[in-house]
Amino acid sequence: MPIRDPLSLLPVRFKLPLTFAFFCAVAFGLGGYLVTTVASEALERQITLRLNDRATRTDLVIDKDLELLGRRVEDFASDGHIRLMLERLVLARSDNNTDEEAGLRAELVRHLRVNKLPLVAEFADAYLLDETGLLLLSAFNPPVASYDQFDPGKFWYGPLSGPEPDHPHPNFVLSTPVRAIEGAARIGTLQIMVRADVWANHLQTILAEGPLKGLRIGLGAPGGYHLPLYSEESESIVRTRDEHESERRISFSSPNARTGWLVDASIDRRNLTLPINTLVWKFVYVGLALPVLMVLLLLPLRQFLLKPLAALQTAATRISGGDFSARVGYESEDEVGHLSRAFDSMAEAVEEVTRSLARVADDLRISEAEIRHERDRLNTVIHSMEDGLFILDCTGKITLRNEAASEVLAELQKGRIGTGSRACAKNRHDPRTCFACLSSFGHPRQSCTVMIGAGTWEINATPIKTQEGEEVARVFVSRDVSERVQQAAQQAHQERLSVLGEVAAVMAHEMNNPLAAISMFSQMLLKGLDSDSPLRTHAEVVNRNTESCKRAIRSLLDMATTSPSEAADFDVRDTVDDVAQLLRPIAERKNTVLRVQTEADNGLVFDDELRLHQALVNLVMNAIQAVSGGGGGIATIGTEDRGKDIAIMVADNGPGIPLELRERVFEPFFTTKPPGEGTGLGLPTTKRIVSSLGGLLHLSENPGGGTIFEIVIQRRKPRERTPGTIHDPIVDQPSNVEEKANS
Repeated sequence: MPIRDPLSLLPVRFKLPLTFAFFCAVAFGLGGYLVTTVASEALERQITLRLNDRATRTDLVIDKDLELLGRRVEDFASDGHIRLMLERLVLARSDNNTDEEAGLRAELVRHLRVNKLPLVAEFADAYLLDETGLLLLSAFNPPVASYDQFDPGKFWYGPLSGPEPDHPHPNFVLSTPVRAIEGAARIGTLQIMVRADVWANHLQTILAEGPLKGLRIGLGAPGGYHLPLYSEESESIVRTRDEHESERRISFSSPNARTGWLVDASIDRRNLTLPINTLVWKFVYVGLALPVLMVLLLLPLRQFLLKPLAALQTAATRISGGDFSARVGYESEDEVGHLSRAFDSMAEAVEEVTRSLARVADDLRISEAEIRHERDRLNTVIHSMEDGLFILDCTGKITLRNEAASEVLAELQKGRIGTGSRACAKNRHDPRTCFACLSSFGHPRQSCTVMIGAGTWEINATPIKTQEGEEVARVFVSRDVSERVQQAAQQAHQERLSVLGEVAAVMAHEMNNPLAAISMFSQMLLKGLDSDSPLRTHAEVVNRNTESCKRAIRSLLDMATTSPSEAADFDVRDTVDDVAQLLRPIAERKNTVLRVQTEADNGLVFDDELRLHQALVNLVMNAIQAVSGGGGGIATIGTEDRGKDIAIMVADNGPGIPLELRERVFEPFFTTKPPGEGTGLGLPTTKRIVSSLGGLLHLSENPGGGTIFEIVIQRRKPRERTPGTIHDPIVDQPSNVEEKANS
């Protein structure tokens, strides 16, 4: 139910002065009681609240200042020089290297004294502890006490300590872990001694804001050292302190959540007496004079005060509701008129500023949208690049990279060494990896080529400089040049084949005529000998070897040109026996056993027997050469059924082919034999012959030691094969003897 105004029958012009006069009379009658009782209690309560507020604000100031000191200590602990020196000191200490340990201690002490402690006036000393908490060194004096109640893995605030002989000033310790440069492993602890008196003097300028007479602020803990921070007492009061002082003071304590220290604030009750008594008499005087004066003033002026103020209130309400066009419009030369005009000017300025802010907000939204669009487009371009891109700043941090650069970065950071014509120098006194060379801002920008997996990558660096020309970062672009390298290798291979064609033409011209004469006379000799003549076998061997020489010359020509094959039905097992009979005398002269293991039940194929014969001769000769000279060598040639295919294996028990040569044994002109003993054409010719026969040539390790070459040929019918067609073989990675790396 609403309360009825008891003066509702009176006009407003009388209600205000009469109401004010009534309250002044009541205040005058009850003033003495209110001032002596309620006012004193209220004042004490306000002082208590203000004291509590002051203690709380002091606690916040201390907390923030301690947080800043803690951050500075953590900055010291993150110093790369301190971390590196501490790692080396711990390592030298574990290795009992006293000379290096002493040098590292001296360097750390110098660095702390010269470069770190002078940065903060409150820092008096510094200590470095190992990961077990044992003291390694101190910048000036050893610590008074060993603090073993702290967690070395976290930041820690030590207790307040009073003056000591070695440290004649109150102090406390800040402790933080020191971590390794590589990884996050803790390698020790950094403790900083803070001079509490210097720190307290620094806080006095902050705590002096809004002084309160008789205020005293201190910091400490029960049973521990108490540090005075601030005092607003006069010297006379300080000198007259007695045993009853604590009873006369209003005190408040607030524990600091960060350190556990107690922040206490107190004020002397005697400081309240004089203000209360003065307030009593002022209140009495004012209470007597004020009603009379207000009645005389408010009666004639009520019209000029109430209406403008009401209009001002209405305009303020409209503006708070968003109507910035509201104006008071009161014209007068007094303060109310000035206030009205100031209010109208303010409303106009607010309206104009609101319009400007709206326009600026629209422009900002448009600019933000454009910037976001450009950023997204740039990110899309960078991350859609096929080339890898990453940016390295002068601190060694990668600030930007795309997905294509991940593989290259992972390999470079492993310590990959460059290859190719622009590789890093190999004869440096201090060799560096590619990543260290590329990211060395003290040297000119470099380019590097590295092998990653089966690919070849080219890495180029471009500097990013400021307007003053200082290099602050580098942009690296990595590009896969494997195809380009492969094309260069293919071009070199074609050039070698071109040379081979010229050599083959010369050899064919020089050797075909003598071989034709030998073949003709051997055939005439065969015709002139009886079938049971002991010389007939020798003549047949001469004839067959002459044909083999002619086929070898023709195969050499086939390395550069493609000639049609002469396919016919023949039995592979007969070909194997023929090769074994032909080469067994050579094997016996080299103390090598040549074995034949025919396991295939059906050896009939449709292909070029002469080419297959030549390929098998090359492989068996390589096997004999791989095991000859030491005795006990065994070369084996055999056949095996493989479903629709037939396999021919040539194995030896030699030392095998080294891993680093397996990728090159099929390259033309590559040989590991001494000069004059090998041409490097045996295995490439064999591979080409097998490929032209539509077969596969495999190279693998012999479980008993040595090498196994395996030729797999399909059993074709005449209509299934087109003469002269060359097929691409599938060749396994080679794996055996250096002596066998091409005849």
